[in-house]
Amino acid sequence: MTPRDRRIWHTAPHVGAVPSSLRDQEPASPSGSRPRVLFAPETFNAGEVTRGVEVAKRLADRVECVFAGFSERNRELIEGAGFELRLLSPRLDDEDARALLALDQGRGLRNPFTDEMLSARVAAERALIAELGVSAVVIGATLSQLISARAEGVPLVFIRPFAYSLAHVEAMRRSGATGVLGRRGVGRAAVDDLVARLAPFLAGAIGLPPVFRRVASAHGVALPRGIAEAMTADLNLITTPEAMLPGWVSMPAGHSVVGPVYASLPGELPDVVTELASRDGPVIYVAMGSSGDRELVLAILHGLGRAGYEVLAPVREHLEPADCDGLAPTVHVTGRLPADRLGDVVDLAITHGGEGTVQTSCVQGWPFIGVPLQAEQRFNVQRCVDLGSARMVRRRQVTAVDWPRLVASALADRRMRERAGRLAERLEALDGPGAAASAILGLV
Repeated sequence: MTPRDRRIWHTAPHVGAVPSSLRDQEPASPSGSRPRVLFAPETFNAGEVTRGVEVAKRLADRVECVFAGFSERNRELIEGAGFELRLLSPRLDDEDARALLALDQGRGLRNPFTDEMLSARVAAERALIAELGVSAVVIGATLSQLISARAEGVPLVFIRPFAYSLAHVEAMRRSGATGVLGRRGVGRAAVDDLVARLAPFLAGAIGLPPVFRRVASAHGVALPRGIAEAMTADLNLITTPEAMLPGWVSMPAGHSVVGPVYASLPGELPDVVTELASRDGPVIYVAMGSSGDRELVLAILHGLGRAGYEVLAPVREHLEPADCDGLAPTVHVTGRLPADRLGDVVDLAITHGGEGTVQTSCVQGWPFIGVPLQAEQRFNVQRCVDLGSARMVRRRQVTAVDWPRLVASALADRRMRERAGRLAERLEALDGPGAAASAILGLV
């Protein structure tokens, strides 16, 4: 690739067509008489916050959108997009936020939800719902709202990936496949069959921690016993596009595929992006989302530093100030970037496999190497491996893998690049935020 081949998008590259239910609707009535929608992601999770922000942007001229959360993390993403954030008590400190993230992602067992904490959260959420008179509550994996919105009799909307949703669990039950492990080879297929048989049973037998049933009962809410059903809203908007779902999937009632919803951050691209675009060599993009950590990020960056390629890594939030001093001069660490506007600057991505980073890579046609840190990310990466646009490195392999050799091989893999390009073509016309906004308008 030569410098003249590289493009940087100054706006989001694929916005798709505006759904007719948004395009044809009458102009919104004056402020004050518009319906209100409460967006209540777990605000420590950047992926959940950005999904909510992108959908709220598409509703803002018809619906008053207010955000609420218990952590100040990612506050700038909400307020920078022009939305109000109501910070509720009890506030989540960083330790509890990390524990909640690990619990949600199946990487930890410590449950920070005591009876006192969950009761206080539900009380604060119910009071805000009643104060605002909202017509719907839109969540991520915000477990307390499974109680609060229902206790207030308000429709609950969950913007979520397909992986481990009720739709996924039911599809495993019907098909005997998981979509997580891959089925190449007799051994893998046998393990996949076994997990597919066990997963629906476990999803029905294992519930949310008992504290949720106790607090829900105190508020007159009966939560389903199985965790998959308990974590199902009235309307579940699946952001995994149909092109990336296994062929054996069908959506149950209350579930709708809206397509990719990922961050489109404001602001200018830093000068380093323009500088890298002017050079001849490949550029590797590295992003580890909210679930990455310092040890993982440093292991990957040091490995890539030995490869000699230019590396663009918006991972500053995971590093300490002195960490950058020990990195190779070809490794450029930044804060968060509007990654959806990097265009052809990037030749290969390395990500943790979160829904947003995977969708950003796929929409722009980047082949990528996924390092999944939990089960949902494993599903996302495996689907792209099956489609031929990605490779996978397990977390435990990160320090042992020969990064220079792996990256050189991936950059030379013409088939992987072609498959990534074909997938981008299939996703190009999709407008996930618009489709999600249209579905929410149907409730309010």
